[in-house]
Amino acid sequence: MAQFRLEVQAIKRGNGRSAVAAAAYRAATSLHDKRLEMTFDYTAKGGMAFSGVMAPDTAPASFGDRETLWNAAEAADKRADSRTAREVLISLPHELNGVQRHALVRAFVQQSLVARGMIADYALHDPDAHGDQRNHHAHILVTTRRVTPGGFGLKGREWDNPDAVKALRLEWCEIQNQHLRQHLGQNAPQVTHHSLADQGEEKEPTIHLGPAASGMERRGEGSDRGDINRRVTERNQARKDGPAKLRDLEDRLSAGLERGPYPIGAVIREFEAIHATMVGERDGWARDLARLLRPAPPRAGDIVREVLAEASAARAIARARLEATERRIAKGRARRSTLVRWVRNPARMIWAAHAELNALARAKQAARLAEIRYAVRRDWLSGPEGRAFLAARLDPEKQAAEAARREGRTLERKIKRADKRIEAVARTRTRLMVAQALGEETLVTASQMCLGVGQAVREVDRRVIEAIGRHPVAAQEKGLSQVLALARGKGLSPGREPSGPDR
Repeated sequence: MAQFRLEVQAIKRGNGRSAVAAAAYRAATSLHDKRLEMTFDYTAKGGMAFSGVMAPDTAPASFGDRETLWNAAEAADKRADSRTAREVLISLPHELNGVQRHALVRAFVQQSLVARGMIADYALHDPDAHGDQRNHHAHILVTTRRVTPGGFGLKGREWDNPDAVKALRLEWCEIQNQHLRQHLGQNAPQVTHHSLADQGEEKEPTIHLGPAASGMERRGEGSDRGDINRRVTERNQARKDGPAKLRDLEDRLSAGLERGPYPIGAVIREFEAIHATMVGERDGWARDLARLLRPAPPRAGDIVREVLAEASAARAIARARLEATERRIAKGRARRSTLVRWVRNPARMIWAAHAELNALARAKQAARLAEIRYAVRRDWLSGPEGRAFLAARLDPEKQAAEAARREGRTLERKIKRADKRIEAVARTRTRLMVAQALGEETLVTASQMCLGVGQAVREVDRRVIEAIGRHPVAAQEKGLSQVLALARGKGLSPGREPSGPDR
């Protein structure tokens, strides 16, 4: 499987970062930041293979220039803590050549970013001379505001949704696999956007070293991140080697067991019982998994919105009523100015003005009270009592959701392992039936399976393959045909149960 990576981070002015500086560094060029009155020159950096700016058709033509684009993005945000850009970091398949990787990045940028109204400034980087030579990657800086023919408009808030990142990961996975098949054929390596846990893998993921730790590791100096990855690698290797070591131990222990000839029909019935027991256990886990509800853990923002919902709705209603009152008063004044009886009667004009002022005052007071009530709730949430309330709400629900997810992953791993064991037992049972069809009456095996089903299946499988191998190939094919015909007559697939799906 090829490597998959897509990470998104914000370029935050509050962290002292500049979108102009970020663009200059990633494109290995020199750009002048008008806001900071500084020139960022990274022309000596090297390692950059391709770069470019891609924008929607509605964007001003001047935004095709990198310096103009990012200075405009900086100027569009006034706040000291603004997010002026986002970076999408992706790993590129080393199986493709440079031109193919460039085409892959441009296709992804066009379909997943530019088509959504973002302007994207991309830079493809070659692997570091002293690092992993498969580490081809691309940095894509994207704008955070909507682009119009006149420049930047409002922020695209839908891009802040965590689900947007999940959708982006899926799209990058699909387009990468498409290009791999296009250039390398249908058997090309493929990537997946799912995490190791979602794939049912028991491996622990390593962490990204970053430039500082990578430099230390290349110089032979240990780093905290490198030490973490080395420990993770050791644990993963132990998990990988564990089953093989257990099989070797079982086989060595079984060598001293008493063996003798047993009727092959009895061995077949024993394997059928083992198969039925394992299928029942596997189906029980599947039912538990189907019943298991794994709700997403609540986010603090959701709880804040829930607490503020009533006050927010009341504030919106009060604002709407104030605007409606202002419109009604303006409309009434305009109509009265055209009526002679109102113009010639000052008393009526004074009375109408007082009524309008009172209505407007009441609407403004209601709007102010709604604003105050909303502010009180908001300030309470940011205070110690509100934080304690959030913690009390988040902890139990998050723990329950995480526990359900962990239980679900455990069940998925159990089912995956059970599927493999069931298939192994089914194959051996089929071979036993072929040996019986060839006239074999007994099979030499251990008198008991005290070391487990896995060891018994391996030993019986080895013995039955030897027994079948003593017969001519034509006889073997005939015996297999008989077993297959018997399976079809009973509604069985070879080595599978009749009622269950393919496992």
